[in-house]
Amino acid sequence: MARRDLLIVGGGIIGCAAAAFAAERGASVLLLEREAIGAGASGRNSGAVQHPFDPVLAELHRTTRRIYDELSAADRAAFDFPSSPAGLLLLTDDLPAAHARIDELRAQDPALAPELMDEPALRSLEPMLAGGLSAIRLETGFPIPPEAATEAFATRARRAGVEIRLGDSVEAVLDGPGVRLADGTTIAAQAVLVAAGPWVPSLLLQGGAATIRPTYGVTLQVSLAEAPRSVLEEGAVHTVNRPLAEAADAGVVTFSMVTVGGTSTVGSTFLSAMPDPAEMAPRLLDNGARFVPALRGSRIVQQRVCLRPQSPDGRPFLGPVPGSPGVFVAAGHGPWGMSTGPASATLVVDAILEGAAVPAELAADRHL
Repeated sequence: MARRDLLIVGGGIIGCAAAAFAAERGASVLLLEREAIGAGASGRNSGAVQHPFDPVLAELHRTTRRIYDELSAADRAAFDFPSSPAGLLLLTDDLPAAHARIDELRAQDPALAPELMDEPALRSLEPMLAGGLSAIRLETGFPIPPEAATEAFATRARRAGVEIRLGDSVEAVLDGPGVRLADGTTIAAQAVLVAAGPWVPSLLLQGGAATIRPTYGVTLQVSLAEAPRSVLEEGAVHTVNRPLAEAADAGVVTFSMVTVGGTSTVGSTFLSAMPDPAEMAPRLLDNGARFVPALRGSRIVQQRVCLRPQSPDGRPFLGPVPGSPGVFVAAGHGPWGMSTGPASATLVVDAILEGAAVPAELAADRHL
């Protein structure tokens, strides 16, 4: 087999997007995925693309939205990205705290257009919500089927000439560069991109990427007679993204809800060890029923566990891996993979094909 320009490890949103972008620029690309496209968090997420509440990641999010708009315009039947946000409601029973939070959000990004909604206004917008709640409504939150974007990029990559091989388990990334498969086979390439989410540390021991660790998220898919149109989150669920140690080790269970096509995904957990979904399900529903009473006793259509690749500072590691010429990484997005991953893929592809620099706040060689 001819030596490829780029070998990508991982068939999630970032690996598939990077494969498509590189191939469309003329590179020969081989993507290896040990299970299936979107088998990890890229196919088991809540289904919401939204602002990540971090000024560095916000720029990645804006770029990602433009990429999704283009992807949708090219084939809306395969991937239908909403033209406008459904709105994100940060639910709370503490109105004074909500007032203070609005000021912070306006200062952080005026485009979020935070709006305080008292109980009557909130019940008018989403009548199925429990009483006694207020909310901050933000101009973000784009519901999509959890796996849709990843599958659309895989299709785009194949059309651009990418070879996607499923069932090949990569055991190690080699100097050269190249990879060694579990069966002992080695494959060389001009460059290797490791986009294997929480499994990156087992493949790369160099650089900050070795500090990526999984946080386990349990989500439930339920069908309700009346579901909210908005994306719902409990208070400041986004703060679970950092600091990592406090969030994961405390065993955080928080409420979020995203509805797409009549199915609502309810979550979520941020745990440091693999949970039993069946044991977590009643807890998630009881917690969610504080906000949406109809969740109490609702029928669970599906329950899922996903492993989020979490970095210590909540920002991904992107670009060349220190001490490993020709090896690149793109991982550590935590809960923001769907909201920022395609833009991360563009940065890494620019670094691979053109030697472009990655912003220091996201570089793989930053010290944490």
